[in-house]
Amino acid sequence: MEVTILGRGKSLEKLEDFKTNFDKVILVNEFWKSGGNPCDYYKEPIVSNFITGKEITLVGTPAMGDAAKMTQGIEADHNVKNKFSTVWAMGSETDRDRLPCSNWSTMPEECLESYKYTRLNEALRSVDMAGYGPLRGSLAMAILVAIDYFKADTVNIFGLDFYELDYLVKQNYNYENEKTQCKAIKEDFTTLFNHFKDIQFNVFTLANFEPNLDNVTVS
Repeated sequence: MEVTILGRGKSLEKLEDFKTNFDKVILVNEFWKSGGNPCDYYKEPIVSNFITGKEITLVGTPAMGDAAKMTQGIEADHNVKNKFSTVWAMGSETDRDRLPCSNWSTMPEECLESYKYTRLNEALRSVDMAGYGPLRGSLAMAILVAIDYFKADTVNIFGLDFYELDYLVKQNYNYENEKTQCKAIKEDFTTLFNHFKDIQFNVFTLANFEPNLDNVTVS
């Protein structure tokens, strides 16, 4: 099983030369117009051409706001099967037990064990987030969905540029703080990839990323 995850970085341009026989795609955060995002990403030709006809899962932070209204367009135009907020059902005993966005679901229960290990267990440590493991951000949560929910053994990732480059479409948000964390984010993703040793990760990025792991190919 192969799943393709799309972030919103400039390396989405690499989709132009990418082909897959599998139809499951995860879109991370706002692929639609919002206060922080000035355009409907899903309508950008390079994105639209790739996701048309595929089964789409949305994974997004609850900070998106009224996602129920904002996703009406993409749901009308494409085959959206799942909408997961990056939170857990109440009583899951995580640091993110809370209600999801309206008309969205909490993260799948199948992903809970991996989350607790990679985020809350001291066996893995983030390089700069004291008390937490290396799982950070919505795209990392999407990786759990790909592996534990869809049972993927190959995960393709586009649009993850570690804030070295801008987004495909310039955002209405100042990412200066995130840019200072570039090195730490790379190291945390490397630790996360190394944890899932049996999964092949194909990372299509424009960033300088060298994880030096047998199960990670960077293009």
